[in-house]
Amino acid sequence: MTNNLYTIIKKDLFDLLGRLAADNRIVVPYVKGEKLYFDDFDPKKEDKIELGGIRQSQALKSFISHAREKVTGNLKSKRPLVIAGVKGCDLSSLYLQDFVFQGGDVEDPFYSDNRKNTTIIAVDCTYAKETCFCAAMEGAPYPKKFFDISLSPIDNYFLAEAGSSKGQKIVDNFRLFFKSPSSHAVDIRQALRDRVSKQVQGFIDKRGTPDTTLVKGVVRKNYDQIEFWRDMASTCVECGACNLACPTCHCFILSDEKDASGAKRFRSWDACLYNTFARVAGNNNPRKHLYERLRNRFDKKFEFFPEVLNYVACTGCGRCIEACPGNIDIREVLKGLVSGKWSKPPHD
Repeated sequence: MTNNLYTIIKKDLFDLLGRLAADNRIVVPYVKGEKLYFDDFDPKKEDKIELGGIRQSQALKSFISHAREKVTGNLKSKRPLVIAGVKGCDLSSLYLQDFVFQGGDVEDPFYSDNRKNTTIIAVDCTYAKETCFCAAMEGAPYPKKFFDISLSPIDNYFLAEAGSSKGQKIVDNFRLFFKSPSSHAVDIRQALRDRVSKQVQGFIDKRGTPDTTLVKGVVRKNYDQIEFWRDMASTCVECGACNLACPTCHCFILSDEKDASGAKRFRSWDACLYNTFARVAGNNNPRKHLYERLRNRFDKKFEFFPEVLNYVACTGCGRCIEACPGNIDIREVLKGLVSGKWSKPPHD
């Protein structure tokens, strides 16, 4: 039997979260309409908590590289965070976020502090949406790495796996809640994972979404196909929703503000689709056209990061597809790049 596998029933899991809440902020996914949203754990709303399902509407990055954060003054560690229900597409984004904020000569102290003080309890997806295409981007609808504890829903219990020393410490400290798994638990988990993976692949095949082997090099190859990029950007309203919803997008802007208590500097998320994103001194703008900014987004995701990190900066979560009011579908853009055939995004 694998050493770090356990079972835990749902009631005990909620009791565990309640005990961890004494020293940590606990965040879990709740059902709201047809979607899942992260919010603070409330034992009175356990019936609304959905740990399985699909990925949440908010990306994991919103809890680590905050949408707006003060970056002046003494670094004050916040209350440790335990976030449960994280899905595989968000976990894989941590590889890029860690590289950007911790992989250089100087670590970002604010990101690093948030990262260090965050415990991740990941959960398998129990179904897929039509917008899911993680398997095409070398991902999977279940946790592979970057988790402290993973949970796989099986009947009326979860198969739990400790993925880090931090996760193992939680198991050891609350060993009463964790039992030894049956000899068939791993096989059952694999069968359930295979079922959801097949569902994801079915959506990929039905739409003809190209995988990373087909996407490699196509942005640079079609970089000067201005008509293509203009058509793809024809319905964009520069709202930045795709950037802000994306788990791997990480660009930010600094702003200085002053109030009665003094001057402060804030870091806020930025979006490469904004007209002001690339603007420099003298009001010059090397990407003044919208199609150039959309092209840059794809170039960075599918050319730049594969070159410098051997990583495609798209996890296939589908959030940008759902968020875009202009109906720009990242899968259709990639299909057009690969096939050379395309049509403008549809108007509502």
